[in-house]
Amino acid sequence: MDQREELKRQLMVTFQAELEEHLGTLNKGLLALEEGPASEEREPLLAELFRAAHSVKGAARAVSVKDIEIIAHQLEDVLGAIQRGELSPTPELFDVLLPALDTLREAMATHLRGESLPREQRKQLLAELEAAVRGDMVTRRHGDTETPEGEAVTPSPLHPVAVSPQEETIRVTTGKVDTLMAGMGELLVARMRTEQRLAELRTIQDRMARWDKSWQQVRTHYSRLQRQNGQGREVALRRAQDVPLRRAQDVAPLLDFLTINQEHLAAINAEMNSLLRTFASDYHRLSLLTDDLQDAVRRVRMLPIATLFDLFPRMVRDLARERGKEVTLQVEGADTEVDRQVLELMKDPLTHLLRNALDHGIEPPDQRKAAGKPRRGTIHLRAAQQGGTIVLEVADDGAGINLEAVRQAAVKQGLLKAQEASGLSDREAMELIFRSGLSTLDQVTDLSGRGVGMDVVQENLERLHGLIEVETAPGQGTTFTLTLPLTMATSHVLLIEVAGETMAVPTTTVERILRAEAPSVGSIEGKAAIRLGGRPLPLLSLAQVLELPAGEAPLTPDQKMPVVVLGVAERRIAFRVGGFQGTQEVVIKSLGRQLSRVRNVAGATILGTGQVVMILNVADLMKSAQVGMAVTTPLPVEAREVTRRRVLVVDDSITTRTLEKNILQNAGYQVLVAADGLEGWALVQGEPLDAIVADIAMPRMDGFALTEKVKGDERFKELPVVLVTSLESPQDRIRGLEAGADAYITKSSFDQQELLETIERLIG
Repeated sequence: MDQREELKRQLMVTFQAELEEHLGTLNKGLLALEEGPASEEREPLLAELFRAAHSVKGAARAVSVKDIEIIAHQLEDVLGAIQRGELSPTPELFDVLLPALDTLREAMATHLRGESLPREQRKQLLAELEAAVRGDMVTRRHGDTETPEGEAVTPSPLHPVAVSPQEETIRVTTGKVDTLMAGMGELLVARMRTEQRLAELRTIQDRMARWDKSWQQVRTHYSRLQRQNGQGREVALRRAQDVPLRRAQDVAPLLDFLTINQEHLAAINAEMNSLLRTFASDYHRLSLLTDDLQDAVRRVRMLPIATLFDLFPRMVRDLARERGKEVTLQVEGADTEVDRQVLELMKDPLTHLLRNALDHGIEPPDQRKAAGKPRRGTIHLRAAQQGGTIVLEVADDGAGINLEAVRQAAVKQGLLKAQEASGLSDREAMELIFRSGLSTLDQVTDLSGRGVGMDVVQENLERLHGLIEVETAPGQGTTFTLTLPLTMATSHVLLIEVAGETMAVPTTTVERILRAEAPSVGSIEGKAAIRLGGRPLPLLSLAQVLELPAGEAPLTPDQKMPVVVLGVAERRIAFRVGGFQGTQEVVIKSLGRQLSRVRNVAGATILGTGQVVMILNVADLMKSAQVGMAVTTPLPVEAREVTRRRVLVVDDSITTRTLEKNILQNAGYQVLVAADGLEGWALVQGEPLDAIVADIAMPRMDGFALTEKVKGDERFKELPVVLVTSLESPQDRIRGLEAGADAYITKSSFDQQELLETIERLIG
């Protein structure tokens, strides 16, 4: 390829990206204009639309793409007529303008293939746009806003379309960004190894401290021997034939060695303490830099979810007109950022959920009016970040899910027998909607009725280790809530012990961890179960489900059993495990092509110790659990619900706050958070709490003052307070205890197990 061809190729790539940006602006702006914005919002909106069309025309002319230039020019004429008040925007006009944008995108695709837009297609579109400019397809404005039928047009309120200033950008291939993120992952592994070395150094320091303590305990004997040996030497010089005194002289080299040993011990101890302080400082610096770099690299991969959400208003608008329904799509949280890979995997699930909401949920206008509801239905599409996850919600105010119809459809389509379907609870019936092939519609349409869609939602969620919850009410609507990780490059996992081995599960699939007492375990149809939140869950041995040779030992009545509740889509199962080893952020490694589909295993990771740990595939576990063996140990049938204790975390650092919150939530506590002592004190007075975990150095009210407030109030003086702080001096510790703190943990030696054990000791 010569230099001229390469330049042309680069220009076309740049033009394609620019065209997509302008088409996004036009699509979003036209939909906003169709809603009828207020007059003060209408003019800026039209100006922005006109500029976008003009820019497309100019850019297309620069790269000699004639089809796009001509269509954009005609589109510019229509928008100009609307600006001048010569045209009144009507649904029929938008039925021409919006498809014109699709044709522009199609023209770009055909040009990249070395072809041109079909002549008849272009000719028809231009004729429609020219007719629109003449006003043949719409009513001309004559100083009023009436339609041909004489009905007044109501402009509904609309939020203004904000035009953000353009930042300086460069175009980088996603492959380069992925390589950068992979390198970042390796840096995280190196940091974990450094953290492990720091822990080993602390172990050596502790050993030396014990050694020094033992030496201090025998120093008095050593000093006495030294004195006796000195006296023995003097006497020996006078009485050389005295054998016992010669023995004292024989001890002299050993005592000299102990003297030198004492000096070496003191020197090594001092050097070890200095090395540990320096190493800890270097590690904390490395940790901060790694976190900052990781966030920066992650942000490069992150895109506002608006890039996905912006596709849906047009889709909902077109489908609603096609189906004869009136629907408003309300979007919230579009500026929430999410990893590009997560964004791609969520396109199909959200598309299916929105189509289902429109086709299954929202009723026809006359039916809604007869039911006392507004003719226009509403679909909410929301996004919000919660810690290391993103929560997506699709909610409609339609008819709700007819669970009886779901049961009947499952029987009719051979998925269940009639007796099995009738015995399902509502929650179990809800799970059926994710089964491939199930549809409650008798008639197949281009939208639905084929029994596909929700299984796609579940499949993509499984790939993301996400959860979905469904809430429905007859006549009121349905809400789907999806919880997903923000990024796929690294993952927060819960480390568990299974049959003596360490394994990991993504924390996004962990609904609860607890230590269940034997009386809390009952049975359903002869199989072990546990009741949580008023809902019975099957209880299985994870070791047996994984077919490991050594399972957990039988329980005695007074033992507590470690249990983790895992979930995918609407299904929840409790698994008995050997124990918990805390949470950790890890880099997920592929098992390679030869092991690309090992049952129950999603990948592997390397811990700081160098240990390779398998990351379990929770979706596979759910399927394996269908044939897994229940816990066979005889246990009382009586079941009782395990109560969740409430802990307040108060810290001005969002990182520390999120870390402690995740640790406590994964341990089964219900967690409230506050950003400073003043906010924490307000929560203490307004919420029932079982314990407080607080930092000391905070704005407005520090941890000392908060502790004094709590302990000085007769209502809360028995409420345990744990101070977790970077202030390590004895004076700070004494001040914290004097303020009334029940425990004092320093962040430099922070260990999540210590935190959990401290809270468990304080509140039981």
